[in-house]
Amino acid sequence: MNTLALITAFTALTLFSGSGYAQSSNVIPYFHRQGHDIIDPEGKQFQIKGVNVSCWLYQENYVLGGAQTAQKQTAARLSGLIGEQAYYQYLKNMMDSFLRADDIRLMKSIGVNCVRIGFDAVLFNRDSTRQWFFNSIDRLLPVFREQNMAVLLIMMVPPKATDNLWCTGYVKGDTMLWDAPAAKQKTIDMWGQIAAHYRDERMILGYDLLGEPAINPKREKELIDLYVEISTAIRREDPNHMIVYEGNNYAIDLDVLSAHDQLLDKNGCYSFHLYSWFGLKMEKHLPKFMKNARLSNRPVFCGEWGINRISTISKQVTLMNQEKDMDGWIIYLWKALELPTGKEEKSRPPYYGNWFFIPFDDLHMSLITFKVDDATRSVIDWMSKVKNVPTPNTKEVKNALNQIVKITNVKTCSFNKQLIGALGLKVP
Repeated sequence: MNTLALITAFTALTLFSGSGYAQSSNVIPYFHRQGHDIIDPEGKQFQIKGVNVSCWLYQENYVLGGAQTAQKQTAARLSGLIGEQAYYQYLKNMMDSFLRADDIRLMKSIGVNCVRIGFDAVLFNRDSTRQWFFNSIDRLLPVFREQNMAVLLIMMVPPKATDNLWCTGYVKGDTMLWDAPAAKQKTIDMWGQIAAHYRDERMILGYDLLGEPAINPKREKELIDLYVEISTAIRREDPNHMIVYEGNNYAIDLDVLSAHDQLLDKNGCYSFHLYSWFGLKMEKHLPKFMKNARLSNRPVFCGEWGINRISTISKQVTLMNQEKDMDGWIIYLWKALELPTGKEEKSRPPYYGNWFFIPFDDLHMSLITFKVDDATRSVIDWMSKVKNVPTPNTKEVKNALNQIVKITNVKTCSFNKQLIGALGLKVP
C-alpha cells in the first residue's frame, strides 16, 4: 500500500476520534458525539434549543385541561362508551392534526432548533397503529429537513411504567418495567424497529431510550443493563445515531450513568430533567449534572423543564445558557390549554390533580396555547376521571373529541409571548 493510501485509511478510521463514531467522507453525516459536544450533520457544534411535543403520539390529559390520569384509563373509558373503533379514529385524527408543517415552521421562526417527540409503546400493539406512528413522523421529515430542525425520539410511555407516576402509564398496583421481562424485551424490540426505520435519516438527533426512569437505587445497575440491551439492539440496525441516556430518580440523578459509563454506547449523551416545584434549585443541581458529564466527557442537556412562573423560568434558562459545557435544553412544552385564572376556575374540580405546588396565577405551560369551551371541558373531566362529573352521552363525547382535534390545530392557537420572550426566543 502506498503512502497516500495509508494516510487515507488512517484518516477514515480516526475521524471523530474520541466519540466512538467514525464515518468516511462518502457517508451521509449525522448528529453525533465528539467528546462533550454534539456535532450536527454539517460538522458544527450543535446547541439545543428545543420543545417537547405532547398529545401527538402519546396522550396527556392535563394538556387538554383534564386530570392527571394514565392514558390507558382514559382509553378504556372512551372505548367503553363510544366503541374501540371510534376511539382509535380519534387517535388517528389527533396524529394527523396536532403537529403539522405549520407547527414546525413556526418553531423555526421563533428560534427553536429541536423537537423532542414522545410516543406511547401502545402504538406498537397493532400493525395499523405502528404504521400510524411511522407515517406521522415520516410525513413531516421533509419539513424538518427544509427547516434544518433536529428530531429527538423519546419512549415516554413504555410497555410497563418506568416510575410510579401517571405520565409513564402507571396505575396503582401495576407491575413496573423492572419486574416485567416480557415488557423489557418488547421495549428492546421496539427500539430495534425504530432504529431500522430511521437509520439513514439525517435529521434524527438521537434516540432517548426511556422517560424518567425511577428504580430503587439498590437495583439501579438493572437500569444500565437494560440500557445496554436496548443500545445493542439499536446498533444492530443503526450505527449512525446518538443514544440518549436519562438518569435515575426521574432523570435527576446522573451518578449511575457516570459510574457505569464504560458500558454505555460511545456515541451517546446524558439527559437530565429539572422541574423546580419541590425546592429543586437549578443553581444547586446543575453543577452536579455537569460534574457527572465531565467525569465521562459526555454531552449533557436538559430534556425537560418548565411549567412554572416566568421569573423561575427566566432564572433557569439564564443559568443553563451560561453553563459553557452544557449542550442545551428542551422545554416542556410546545402546545397546551390556555389556563384560565379566574376565581371560578380555582373552585372547579382540579384538573391538575394534586399539583398544589404549582403557582396557579403565574403558570406558563407552553409556547402556544388553545382555548377549550365548557362543554368540551366537561367531557375532558369525565375522560380523565375527575370526581363527581356526570357521564356524558355518546354524541357529547364524539362532539368533544372532534372539537379537541380542531382547537389544537396550530392555526387556532395563540402565542404565549411572555414565555417565548423569557426563553430568549424571537417573540412573533
